[in-house]
Amino acid sequence: MRNFLAITVVALIILASLSGEAAAANAAVETVTVSVRAGDAPPPSRVIKRMEQSIATVGDHVLTGRKVADVDSGKASYEKLIKEIFDRVLVGYSVQEVTITPGRTAHIAVRILPWGDVVRKVVVETDLGGISPQLAGLFRSDLGDVEDRIGQVLIGMPVDSVDWASSVSKTVIREHLAAQLPEFRANIEIIAGQTTTVKLSLAPAGPLVKDVRVTLRSRTIPNFLLLEARPVVEDAANPLRGLPVAFVERHGDYFRDMLTKVAAAQPVTDRYSLKLIATLRPGVATDMDISAETTKYNVKLEGYLDMGRKENDTSARLHVGQYLGRRDELFMEVTFIPASVTWEFVPGWGHRLGSATEAGVKYNLSSKHGLFWLRQDLDERWSLRLERTPVTGIYEAGLRFKLHEFLSAEYIVTTNNRWLRLVGNL
Repeated sequence: MRNFLAITVVALIILASLSGEAAAANAAVETVTVSVRAGDAPPPSRVIKRMEQSIATVGDHVLTGRKVADVDSGKASYEKLIKEIFDRVLVGYSVQEVTITPGRTAHIAVRILPWGDVVRKVVVETDLGGISPQLAGLFRSDLGDVEDRIGQVLIGMPVDSVDWASSVSKTVIREHLAAQLPEFRANIEIIAGQTTTVKLSLAPAGPLVKDVRVTLRSRTIPNFLLLEARPVVEDAANPLRGLPVAFVERHGDYFRDMLTKVAAAQPVTDRYSLKLIATLRPGVATDMDISAETTKYNVKLEGYLDMGRKENDTSARLHVGQYLGRRDELFMEVTFIPASVTWEFVPGWGHRLGSATEAGVKYNLSSKHGLFWLRQDLDERWSLRLERTPVTGIYEAGLRFKLHEFLSAEYIVTTNNRWLRLVGNL
């Protein structure tokens, strides 16, 4: 009985072994992996990867589905075939050796060596098209180390291999530009040589700036004093035309600083010790507002035309003030009323409660009445004015809207009346 069991076990072992050998003999290649070695000066990893993908594609066609045993027995022929194919395909390199390791996952090891001249330097030439040369520095900053990145792909490669490797270089460039300069498309031309030239031609994408409106305005000096600076600042804003709106928005700080510096260089800025603050609103029609305020004086000249008022419906007012520190102002207002040919002299004091709120007192030397006043800026264009004369109990409220730097409209409500006033801001 024991002899019978021993014989059975041995028979099963032999049968299993024979079955395994038969299965192994009938096994087919399912996948192909590739590795490429290139001696002491290997190509960049992206190029190696592309070579391996190309070899793997050929290897799939040649080996996948064939019996492992057949591949093993014909290994030399398969290695010779793959070597001949890639000696023709890998321009600039010679295939020194191909080694196939058969198996369900077959591995192809390829050793290559460069021949001929190699790329030693990469130069990038950028064509900005119709973009102003004044912005060349900004574009160079955005392009960053694009030349170094391309050099990492091409330097050390055979000159003859640059053509088929150019797709890798162009991919590197486009990936870099997508991150650094997403508002532009690039046409790329690569001219191979020991000094390889890469020509980039940039074209804007998306909505473009078609018009730029520049406004110089002040609440502390008459706006007509800024007219001499306006043409120069408008010329400086011209390069924004034709740029993508998204590019202008992304570089808002740069363009604000650029135009502020131009305005600061004008004589009027130094003459009145103006502090400049720029606001940029990018769009197809881009708006640039520059607020020019003095920290020493507050001078305003306004003309009034009242509609809906029966008497004294036109007048002019000159406000001359001097700042005492950052918050306080002493001033004199002189009002001329043509209808009655009269003058009013009103000295006063104002105190700034915040960045948008100011309040104070005035005294009308003609009527011998004092009054309290408050002004609140609601935004860049809207403001609210409140005045009250304690002796008479009369109040006056005005809601003003600035149409542009030289004209405003104000709706006025008093204790006894209401009217619309057009205000010329000179």
